[in-house]
Formats: sequence, structure tokens, C-alpha cells
Amino acid sequence: MKYTRAVALCGVIAALSIVLMAVGGLLGIGLYAAPMLAGLCLLPAGRFLGVKYHVMLWLVVSALSFLLVPDVEQNLMFLCLFGCYPILRPALQRLPRMLRPLCKLLFFNAAAVALEALVLLVLVPEALEPGMLLLLLALGNLTFLLYDLLIPRAQRFWESRLAAFLR
Repeated sequence: MKYTRAVALCGVIAALSIVLMAVGGLLGIGLYAAPMLAGLCLLPAGRFLGVKYHVMLWLVVSALSFLLVPDVEQNLMFLCLFGCYPILRPALQRLPRMLRPLCKLLFFNAAAVALEALVLLVLVPEALEPGMLLLLLALGNLTFLLYDLLIPRAQRFWESRLAAFLR
């Protein structure tokens, strides 16, 4: 692929991801949905351009979202969890079949607990009840597993739509 097309694709993907993050932040309903959708938008860069472009695009979208999107918790979710997971997923897929779900859930739980602790201790000191936090973590695990199942489907979608453009 020519460098010009690679840069054009990355620019369009970054713009789409930032728009999704901004709309999620403005509507107040995108704390988890907007970072997930923005992370799925980065998949073509990893598939067609390589890991180097994927990582750079993830960092650019993360930096721009901190500048343009007012919801800090949403930006942290993208930066630490849903934006970087599609980059880490191929390495996790190479693990033995029995270890894969355990390592994926370990990654999610470590990132989610660290982010929520940061948010509760620094950004929003109002604490929820421990039972509610555990329920949110359990629902987060279920959502993360569904996100993991959605990634290959999204890759096939992007491949079918962008294959002609990128040849």
C-alpha cells in the first residue's frame, strides 16, 4: 500500500473514532459504548497497515480524545482498556486454549479495577456501595467477553468494506 493511502486511511479512522468518542461524551450514554466502538474502528489499521500504525493510531486518538472530549472516565476507558485491547488480542489468541479466557479476563479486571479506583479516589470521590461495584464488575466482565467476540466479526466487516480501497 502506498504511504498516501495509509495516511489517508489513518486520518479517516482517527476522525471517526474521535467523533464517536465526542458523541458518546456529549450524550452522556457512551461511557463504555463509545470507547468500544472507537476501538473497533481502529481494527483496519492493524489488519491492513500493521501493528505500528495501529499503536500510533491508538495513541493519537487517545491524545485527541483527552483534548476534545470532556468525559475523562470515558477517555481513560479508551486509553487503558478498549483502545489497546485489539492490539493485545492477537498475542492473547496465541496462548493455549485453556489460558486464553483467564488471561483476557485478568487483563480486563486489572484495568477496570485500576481505572475505577482512580476515578473513585481522584476524580469523583463519591463512592458506591461495595455490592453495586461488584455487580458493575460482573456486568463489565460479561460486556468485555462480548466485545472480545465482536472483534473478529468487526474485522471481517472492515475487510469486506475496505479491501477494494486498499489494493
